[in-house]
Amino acid sequence: MLKRVFFTLALLSVIQIVPLVHAQSKKSVQDPVAAEFPYQYYPENLPDPSLAKYFPKTWTTYASNEGRNAVFSLPKTAPAVLRKGVNWKFAGAGAIRLDGPPVNNSVITTAYGIGMPVGASVVNGIAYIGSDNGYTYALNAMTGKLIWAHYGWNMNMSNPLVADGRVFVSTGSAYFNYANTMLYVKGKRPTRGPGLNSLYALDARTGKEIWAYHFAGEAMPTAAYEDGFLYIGTGDGHVYKISAETGKPEWISDIVSFVSMSSPVLNGKYVFLGGTDPNYFYALDKETGRVAWKITIPRLVATGMGDCTPAYSDNIVVQEATVETGDTHNPVANVLLALNADNGKTVWQRRFAKGPVPPAMKTATPVIAEGKVFEGSPVTGDYYAFDLKSGRELWKVHLGAQIRAGAALAGGVLYVPYKSGDIAAIRASDGTLLSDKHIGGAFGPSSPVVVGGTLYVSNIYGWLMAMPLSQLDGTSMASLRGTSNP
Repeated sequence: MLKRVFFTLALLSVIQIVPLVHAQSKKSVQDPVAAEFPYQYYPENLPDPSLAKYFPKTWTTYASNEGRNAVFSLPKTAPAVLRKGVNWKFAGAGAIRLDGPPVNNSVITTAYGIGMPVGASVVNGIAYIGSDNGYTYALNAMTGKLIWAHYGWNMNMSNPLVADGRVFVSTGSAYFNYANTMLYVKGKRPTRGPGLNSLYALDARTGKEIWAYHFAGEAMPTAAYEDGFLYIGTGDGHVYKISAETGKPEWISDIVSFVSMSSPVLNGKYVFLGGTDPNYFYALDKETGRVAWKITIPRLVATGMGDCTPAYSDNIVVQEATVETGDTHNPVANVLLALNADNGKTVWQRRFAKGPVPPAMKTATPVIAEGKVFEGSPVTGDYYAFDLKSGRELWKVHLGAQIRAGAALAGGVLYVPYKSGDIAAIRASDGTLLSDKHIGGAFGPSSPVVVGGTLYVSNIYGWLMAMPLSQLDGTSMASLRGTSNP
């Protein structure tokens, strides 16, 4: 049994090792679970209220809003340290060197074992981050110091949601066990996600568990919060509406399709998400859970509609999928769909260049901002901008390595993490590549967050990092922003 797990914390450029068992005295040392996974709470690391007040107050959906552009500006009166940006690195349990090879030379093994694949939520001066080693961490967003850690007994691939003084975390395994693999082979309905698949409500300040709801299948996507309810699709082929106060379901809708990583997006009427086997994109009535409409396209690959997290704006919902091309050498291509939110009819559709089959997730996260859709291709490593209403391609830039992450558009610059461990800074108006900074490790579907002059981003080597924008875009224009959010 592990006696001690270590976290690496970096305050600005200083890295220090903190033992995980610091707060074990709050639980009996006779409890073997507490001994291995002790509850941790370090109130001395809570943020200064005078700085915390400049951060977002809630986080209610994947990447903070329906357009998936998690960017928060600051007034000119905000402290200079926030406008210029902070710089620290936090290594979760089991994290490996950013300049080293992946575990067993496998990016997938690394991501599924220790990765922080999806990205942070930054609220009230605290950065919340989930890890595939089972932990949810709360860190001081200014210093990177650990405030608390909660163990969830399964992989955590979600943005922690923050509302009403609580943090909501969903967990679940990416795998199929043998019995469910055999069901799939026989053409019967499988359930994805062995182990304890859960949605937790935690105290936002202390990390204490308030309630837990357990699903038959994985709950890897990020839920969506609205008006006291949480909406989520899972690996057991259902979509749930759950009371954020009690953890009890309001309704459970059987869509049959298992939901892989498609975090729902909400509008005034519907819950939108993608599902696999059968491959459909769904709109469900928020009040009843009934399917209002669903669509599919031919020749979908693998998890099909179930991997991509959709974006929404101006009554258009945007989703990416991957299809077969019929070309032996370049067998797949990404397809971007813009759908009428009322009826699912196609507003426009664009197929990207064909290429080899990417490992693991085969779609990226679309971002809608300033009337444009920004989207990457995991197949070719190209990054695109389209007009939201017409679908007209505005520009394309080739980054090379696979792109699964979303982007953050701040001060006219798109910040795009991608697999090779780099963050590209792209001028949003014309696609000019301003800089391409190598960070190390590798980036999966992590959506970056910008607060003032700081970019927060996690990677699949087990790290959450905060860095000034001025280090990424090759200029100083973005680091002193005091204007309104783009």
